[in-house]
Amino acid sequence: VVELATVVAAPTACAILADMGADVIKVESPNAPDMSRGWGGGDDPTKTASPSLHRALKERKGGGGSAYVQTNRGKRSLLVDFSKPEGIAVLKRLLSTADVFVTNVRPKGLQKAGLDYESLAAEFPRLIYAHFTAFGRSGPKVNDPGYDYGAWWAHTGIMDLARSSDEAPMPRFPAGIGDNSTAVQLAGYIGLALFHRERTGQGQLVDAALFRSGIAAMAHPLSQLAGGNPWARSQGNMHIRSSTEVGERKTQVTNAVFRCKDGTYVQLLGETLRLHVQKTVEALGTTQLALFGSEQPKFKEVDWRKATEVVDTIIASKTFDEWLPIFQKHDVWYVRVQRFEDMFDDEQAIATGLYAQVPGLRHPIIRSPVFLSTDNAEPRTSAPDFGEHTTQVMEELGYSPEALERLRREGVVK
Repeated sequence: VVELATVVAAPTACAILADMGADVIKVESPNAPDMSRGWGGGDDPTKTASPSLHRALKERKGGGGSAYVQTNRGKRSLLVDFSKPEGIAVLKRLLSTADVFVTNVRPKGLQKAGLDYESLAAEFPRLIYAHFTAFGRSGPKVNDPGYDYGAWWAHTGIMDLARSSDEAPMPRFPAGIGDNSTAVQLAGYIGLALFHRERTGQGQLVDAALFRSGIAAMAHPLSQLAGGNPWARSQGNMHIRSSTEVGERKTQVTNAVFRCKDGTYVQLLGETLRLHVQKTVEALGTTQLALFGSEQPKFKEVDWRKATEVVDTIIASKTFDEWLPIFQKHDVWYVRVQRFEDMFDDEQAIATGLYAQVPGLRHPIIRSPVFLSTDNAEPRTSAPDFGEHTTQVMEELGYSPEALERLRREGVVK
């Protein structure tokens, strides 16, 4: 796999392929390292994943921090100046030996360098060409920059709906959600394209876009919107744009989130109201009469704001640890709202094997969320230093020591 990509999404897709055993060669320009290397500048030197990479970063010799290691684990590094004709020649020589080419360079840049799909497909018909973009390969935004917080989060409507109300400010965004989810999709479809090639001998284009991935993530509410559902059209008692502000919110109460006495939030999971309402009110120590005004309420006529306020008060009277045995006794479905900072210690996450311990790294690496029963498919090595494998890869491509030295002098490779 030849990776000509930066930042998070496309490199993460390649890291997943490396976990599965692919030989991933990360190609960077000697004068423009992957910007994700620089994000490690703020890492604590005593906690960053790789001390050696962090030292190299501080010495301005490439390197990287924990975020770089997460997205570039298991790869080799080759530095080629593909703005030079001989650099393009080196890259094409590498592609002639490759199964997959992954890039997130915008279309106009690829066309200028002669690395667009149409050009490479003609030259390497068996090559799987995976192009990762912000907004897709067509349309008015085809060459626009994006990032996941623009193309996946802001432009798809997700950012707007994540607010607590239509009057509330825009929500904070934990970076990389769109990148990482789309990366798994890209890695999967690269595998499918390779399977197709095994059957037909033909390479093809794999076209992944943050924007489309974000819209696909919204398929459930969007399909209801298209179907005229009042919930998605913000009509009726409770709907998609209902406020989540305390005192204003209207919830079904059996499937809402509430704050406990100790500040912990609990998310109830009783999606089907009639199946969960009685055991929920019993667990809360109340009655349907007190909550809804009747022991046999017509739920379409219930004052859900008032009911929610009552449950808010009840849940706030006990800590989460006090509610836990009560919910379990009454078979109330729930999940604790975990804090982001606690996830490396989360018992369930650890039990599922999501975190991989890689030799030489100070903290775990997060694996692909999809497991295979016949292949461990986990991170094997750290991320490469800047140009760490240039000599090795060039020798594998058949360049003599003299030719390699000349290319170094001319700044083609480093």
